Amino acid sequence: MKSPIIPIATKLAGFGFFLAVFVPLFILSFFNHPSAADDYCFADTAVREGFWQAQVYYYDWWTGRYFSNFLVHGNPLVWGWYDGFRLIPALSILGLLGSVFSLMSELLRGQRITTILLTTALLFFSMMVAQQSTVEAFFWTAAVASYTVPTALTFYLLAVMIRWYRLPAAGLIRPLTVVWASFLVFAIVGSGETNLILLVLLLLAIAGYRLLFQRTFDPFLAGLVLAALISSWLLFRAPGNAVRMGGNPHSGDFVASFLGSFGWLAQSVGTLLLKSPLIPLSLLFVPVALRLTRSGSPVRHLFQLPAWLVSIAYVGLLAAMIFPSYYGIGLPPAFRTMNVFYDMALVGWLFTLTVWVNTLARQGVIHSERLQVPMWAPALAGVWMLTSLYFSRPIRLVYNDLLRGHAATYNREMNARREQLLASGESLRIRPISVYPPSLFVEDINPNPQHLWNKCQAGYYKHKTILLMMNDKR
Repeated sequence: MKSPIIPIATKLAGFGFFLAVFVPLFILSFFNHPSAADDYCFADTAVREGFWQAQVYYYDWWTGRYFSNFLVHGNPLVWGWYDGFRLIPALSILGLLGSVFSLMSELLRGQRITTILLTTALLFFSMMVAQQSTVEAFFWTAAVASYTVPTALTFYLLAVMIRWYRLPAAGLIRPLTVVWASFLVFAIVGSGETNLILLVLLLLAIAGYRLLFQRTFDPFLAGLVLAALISSWLLFRAPGNAVRMGGNPHSGDFVASFLGSFGWLAQSVGTLLLKSPLIPLSLLFVPVALRLTRSGSPVRHLFQLPAWLVSIAYVGLLAAMIFPSYYGIGLPPAFRTMNVFYDMALVGWLFTLTVWVNTLARQGVIHSERLQVPMWAPALAGVWMLTSLYFSRPIRLVYNDLLRGHAATYNREMNARREQLLASGESLRIRPISVYPPSLFVEDINPNPQHLWNKCQAGYYKHKTILLMMNDKR
């Protein structure tokens, strides 16, 4: 007989691993400061030109990402709330976690709340150990607005879409939900090209399946597709896109970008399977997948799809997320793009796995009555998760910055620098920070006072020039 202690210990260990990544990230949030890279430029433009005129300027001269532009030009510096930057990482972490929980609550509807919470916790843990850069995921506001925010909104939108079909036809709740879902599409598409392509293709795939395979025209999906296409046109028509892409001679090569995307995809999936505990956790999830797809499950219909078709869509969507980087700048995706890639890959893997379990169960390959997870599976998962945690460079850097006092030193010296920046005077000579914690820091001002980062800070604090004194010892 299986001891009841084992499943209890397994669940406690799962939540323990979640806390091992969540707690240090959340604590680190309160050491955050505005970055010289972009944060001050957005704030200076908004304060000098006005909030709405700043939107027009960036739309015309740099990027069509109208929604992320809206967010960054309303950053706390614009309102004179410097310490507001300490809340941005915490809110981003909680927002991503909450959106994953919202989606899992829909996909795992009918399961115990403990199962939903544990699945959410383990997914979040896997996302964090697989991510490429902590600072670009939660601490650099420009990247948060263009990548983390639309990723969280995408997960939440999927939950809203699933929930919509259960709403009563009578009353205002359904029409209002359509409006809300359309706004989410508008916001996601307007945040960045990575999530734009993912969402447009995903909506087209779902609507196409409903129309071609189920012979059903879905007005709700059609409306969301229309909203996505209009929003995409609004983003791509921006004159600023041509300015940004025109600066790279390797951009715009479709064939090379297509081939490069699939090559990078193969490498990235291999990395994901090694860096995250996806394989052992998949084994532990099979019994849950069987419960989700058995007769009487309220979500069974979500997974009664052709497994081969879902697999093709899964691979295609992942490749499509990589494509904008190759097509736009002719280079592999940046860390912030890969953060989004791994988040989506993990959630998509869970869904695809459940579809395959449903298919194999219907074919008689898997029998829920006879299926038993091996006794060694939880132990394997625990060892794999511990190994993933240890070898995750971003998470190790988080612990290093906290435990060695780098974050505290950075926080103290940045507070002192701000006091100096608030002082009056045409020209300022600023000492370098003695430590630049990689989990918090992106870029500093430059020894050249005419560098853009220096000019933005000088403009924001009403100085003529700001000079970084490189002759001082760090």
